[in-house]
Amino acid sequence: MHTTTHGFPLAAAVGAILICDAALAAPVQFACSGPKVDAARKIAKTNDLKLGMDPAACFGEMKLTESNRRQIVVAAPSPQCKTGKLLNVYDQSRAGPWYALFKTPVCGSSISVGPRSPYGDNMITIDGRSYLEKGDSFVPFK
Repeated sequence: MHTTTHGFPLAAAVGAILICDAALAAPVQFACSGPKVDAARKIAKTNDLKLGMDPAACFGEMKLTESNRRQIVVAAPSPQCKTGKLLNVYDQSRAGPWYALFKTPVCGSSISVGPRSPYGDNMITIDGRSYLEKGDSFVPFK
């Protein structure tokens, strides 16, 4: 059996690399009006989530984990974004309040779930760049 310099089987190392190359889910579709948007705006206001309170914000949803829980994705126009819009993802804590997964919204035009990180968790991909959870926020993956 071949091993890496750290004594791990080579197949395990290759498997970890392949996990990162998994296919992405379809990009999130956004809506700017309707009952789901009204509910998302109410959540943003109740939880002081600034981007979601923008009157021009549009909303979608994604599923980051195997649980039934879904996350709210928000997109709002911004002069700081040359292309696309400011994007953020809101999730509900076990204690009840909603919070932003990105400390600072990210400029982009397309957001999707995946691929999986080397640790097995889903990453969030914005315009081809993947972000993984580190501490209490999502940060760029290498």
